[in-house]
Amino acid sequence: MQLFYKIFFKLEKLINKERNRLLKVRLKQCGNNVRIDKNCHILVPERMEIGDNTSISSFTTIYATFGVKIGKNCLISSNCGISSYNHIQHSLNRPDDKDKDVQFSKPVDIGDNVWIGMNSCILPGVQIGNNSIIGSGSVVTKNVPSNEIWVGNPARFIKKLDL
Repeated sequence: MQLFYKIFFKLEKLINKERNRLLKVRLKQCGNNVRIDKNCHILVPERMEIGDNTSISSFTTIYATFGVKIGKNCLISSNCGISSYNHIQHSLNRPDDKDKDVQFSKPVDIGDNVWIGMNSCILPGVQIGNNSIIGSGSVVTKNVPSNEIWVGNPARFIKKLDL
């Protein structure tokens, strides 16, 4: 039985390595030493850029439809959502309004050395500055300047980082 588990885990590791390789080839840009855990979902990877030494943990979903850029040395914890796509709110007839969705969809730009805590959500058009921290469970609806900690729903400024 122990041999079975050794073979199983070795096979799983090979499958994940190949999955990551294929995903990285499809990305618009992918730096060195990028880690994307299994069970991550990236929609439209051709519109996504990831910098060196960045890690995206399990169960994170990224909608890169209108562009997502993640800088160097970033850590995105598990179960996060990042979306550059949104839709209009007051529509009774969705098919007729589908072209209007574009005006509510904007790229997401995450700077270098950013840490995004578990279960956080980054909405379309948000820019997160370098060296910032987004606390667990936060919903980021507006831009976050560099060197700041933001938490909550909606995310709000907590304190300036002294670097």
